[in-house]
Amino acid sequence: MNTAEGSNPPHLTPEDQLLAEEIADVYRIVDPVPATLVERLQFALALEAWESPEFEILRMQEEAVLPAGVRGGEDSRTITFDSEILTIMISVSARDEYAVRVDGWLAPPGDHLVELRTGEGAHTVRADDQGRFVLDVVPRGLSQLVVRQGLDDPAQATILAVTPSLIL
Repeated sequence: MNTAEGSNPPHLTPEDQLLAEEIADVYRIVDPVPATLVERLQFALALEAWESPEFEILRMQEEAVLPAGVRGGEDSRTITFDSEILTIMISVSARDEYAVRVDGWLAPPGDHLVELRTGEGAHTVRADDQGRFVLDVVPRGLSQLVVRQGLDDPAQATILAVTPSLIL
């Protein structure tokens, strides 16, 4: 509650200042700022840096946690993203405490490059003619899918759709 110069605002008495600091302490305990907030904001703002904002931003439609015993083990979930031009369904399965496997399907299928952006870099694969793609070992953490037209040079390929950030 102090100003940049380190002094109390002129309109607060010392008692008011103490009360304001106690209220701030309560909020820090009861509703702290998420530890990953800055990372998530930077990750999301990276979209703004892309030169061509002519792509669809997909919406998360559903997320299902698969029960224990289902193929993929007890730490699996299925997430569906969708827009007017594209639907992506991914199944995320734990590999170990540091990595996951992502199996995905695009509808309608097409010759598309699928890039999974992570804090450790991008992982790019090409969807097959039925829209299926696999990212076998990717790090856990904040990520985002980017679908591009299927050119040989990903840097030249137009972005078709982007998912919101998600935690794998």
